Amino acid sequence: MKRALLNTIIVATGYLASRVLGLARDVLISHQFGTSAELAAFRASFGILDLIYLVVAGGALGSAFIPVFSAALEQRRDAWRLASAVLNLTFLALVVACTTVWVFAPSLVVLTVGRGLDEAERTLTVDVLRLMLIQPFLLGVGGLAKATLETFNRFTLPAIGSNLYNLGIIGGALLGSWLGVYGLVWGVNVGAALFVLVQLPGLRAIGATYRIGREGRASSSLIESLVSPFNAEGVGHLLRLLGPRLFGQSAWQINMIAIVSLASTLGSAALAANAYALQLMMLPHGLIALSLATVLFPEMSRLYASGDRMTLRATALGGVRAVLFLAFPASAILGVLALPVLRVLFQRGAFDAASAALTTQALSAYALGLAGFAAAEVIVRAFFAMQDTRTPVIVGVAAVALNISLGWSFLRLGMGLSGLGAAFSLANLFEAAMLLALLGRRLGGLGRDFFRAIGAMILAALACVGALALLYRVSSPVWTFVAPGDAYRWPGDFLPLVVWLTGAIATGVLAYVGVAGLLRIPELDAAIVRGQRMLARVRLRFAVGNGR
Repeated sequence: MKRALLNTIIVATGYLASRVLGLARDVLISHQFGTSAELAAFRASFGILDLIYLVVAGGALGSAFIPVFSAALEQRRDAWRLASAVLNLTFLALVVACTTVWVFAPSLVVLTVGRGLDEAERTLTVDVLRLMLIQPFLLGVGGLAKATLETFNRFTLPAIGSNLYNLGIIGGALLGSWLGVYGLVWGVNVGAALFVLVQLPGLRAIGATYRIGREGRASSSLIESLVSPFNAEGVGHLLRLLGPRLFGQSAWQINMIAIVSLASTLGSAALAANAYALQLMMLPHGLIALSLATVLFPEMSRLYASGDRMTLRATALGGVRAVLFLAFPASAILGVLALPVLRVLFQRGAFDAASAALTTQALSAYALGLAGFAAAEVIVRAFFAMQDTRTPVIVGVAAVALNISLGWSFLRLGMGLSGLGAAFSLANLFEAAMLLALLGRRLGGLGRDFFRAIGAMILAALACVGALALLYRVSSPVWTFVAPGDAYRWPGDFLPLVVWLTGAIATGVLAYVGVAGLLRIPELDAAIVRGQRMLARVRLRFAVGNGR
């Protein structure tokens, strides 16, 4: 348990640093590009790039690789031959995918992410897309290295790699004044290379070896080189697990491409604003859900492999509760305080009041589904740990269909970016609810305590929303820099707004914690205990450092 807590802290710290750097990156980008057509081309191209990475070597491969690789290690089979075969297959798939996208880039942009852009914006998007095709290749190889290290509970180097990736993009953004959007392009490529390189010492430390051909022999022919990965023990099982997950990740990324495509019909400024809103929602999602799910996934995989179903149930449901306890207040804060948050972070330079207003529409709506989006991250990993990739894929595809149909319908009703955000939120809440119900059936029920705790968290979140909404309504006539419109002025209003926003967030958190305490939510007590332990450690180190 102590190791799991330490790993969670390492991953959470890595995600925190990554998200802070991500914010710094977006602040620089927003100042330089605002919601311009250049930035729209850059953001749009990522829809296709992410399709390659996530489907071929990102979440799809990692979710199937870790359980199979863990089982090979547990059963003392040749795990490194399996890993080498998977690397060879990944390399081959990425070469094919990137080559295909390069050739058909103009048609792909017109039919997908650039549907609502004009001819010049589409041409720029194609150029940017082609130049960044090295990124999914590097991230794909790095993603396999990350999954391997995490199987051995080595989380530090993958976390550092994610931060170096952001630093590369920040370096590119700083070159934006001279190179324009191409500074961002090369920043992405350099950052992806650093993500791979920093993990190589970790692979060497765990004894990773690369095998070619059969029984470690060099392949005697090109045909044997291509066929031998499929003959490695465990590859067939991995591919069977990968099939449904591959389909699910494809559906999910098609969903994200559809969102970009729908946003583009509102103009390039709306496309860029929608991307900012999604990035901001990913900040708490990464800190709350991804950090914990990343640590729990290998642990749940080992528990399932060892047959310890009771501990697996407690670990999975405990993870869901912990994520929801933090996600509910984060959702309330982002939803109610979207405009002040955006003004503090971005409203300066090219990111003007119109950009802030557009992004607020999307962010407020996206925030409604944060809790479902975060909870699903842990629930899906629980299914993957049980080597069930089919169930979450079926539910995920249904959620994708719901999101696209709702998004299209809401746009037809004139809801704009708010409609796209609302569709996304409703689809994610639906997915989390369905997955949770199915997980309960697999694990012998969720239990009355689980439902009681979630109900109490929802009441506490509503108290947080009420307190924030009341404070916002009272403050707007007095402090005009808070109110909607064009009253905010940079830099004069920046510090007063930071002070107000800090106080508002503290008010919301106190309301949430107060109701959580009255309703005796166990996660609050656990958070207090962890906080006290961390404070005690800091005091001890301070005392030792002063020679006491």
